Amino acid sequence: MRRLGAVVLALALLSGCGSGAAGAVSASRPREKAATAAPPLILRLARGPARPLETSIWYPAGAGRHPVVLFSHGLGGLPAQFTPIISTWVAAGFAVVAPVYPHTNGKVEVDPADIRNQPADAAFVLRSLAGDRHLDLDRVVAAGFSAGATTTLGLLRRGHSPGIVAAISIAGRRPASSFGGAPVPVLFVHGDTDPTVPIGAGRAAYRALPWHKTFVVVPGGRHGDYLNPGNPAYPRISGTILEFLRRAVHNP
Repeated sequence: MRRLGAVVLALALLSGCGSGAAGAVSASRPREKAATAAPPLILRLARGPARPLETSIWYPAGAGRHPVVLFSHGLGGLPAQFTPIISTWVAAGFAVVAPVYPHTNGKVEVDPADIRNQPADAAFVLRSLAGDRHLDLDRVVAAGFSAGATTTLGLLRRGHSPGIVAAISIAGRRPASSFGGAPVPVLFVHGDTDPTVPIGAGRAAYRALPWHKTFVVVPGGRHGDYLNPGNPAYPRISGTILEFLRRAVHNP
């Protein structure tokens, strides 16, 4: 990679948020070869002593500044578990920045109440990368899964970073904060049989957003199983997300 400190994170299929998600994914065997990406750079950031924010950055090949996907994991998750779909974004020319949230990741006792603090963590990570000449922080798409999707929507508050040009909520809920700041398009993706975050919660978030938005239903989709390359819905959903990313950074 372009800096020292790159380490190999274990590749894993999506574990998602809670035992229901893990079961849904592990039951599906891959039917296609997933894209692969070079190991990420690991940065040891912190927003104060109680909020360490280990952050993985996957850089695409090629010179110049790359548009950014700021990705947030769900409860009990880790960025590396999303490597299959992250790899498709990297292959398309996006740098992916993915913090590990201090009280909701897969290595700690999860505290769901801490979700409310994560949008500020994500914004801090973006600010901390201002000197990286390989990242185009004027073209950032915030994306997240489950609690990470709620974190992503929580970023879209008054005074949000002007570099955020779009957002993607996958199986998320409405954040505690109100939407505000410059309007950006938002893509919502939700399985209609999700037992962990019911689709009604996703639709409530969609209705609350006053900006341009799209809601994509995954028929029969559970909690993130469609992010597994072995799932029948994966080609359509991964393609839909990638097309949204491309439109967002080329036509903000």
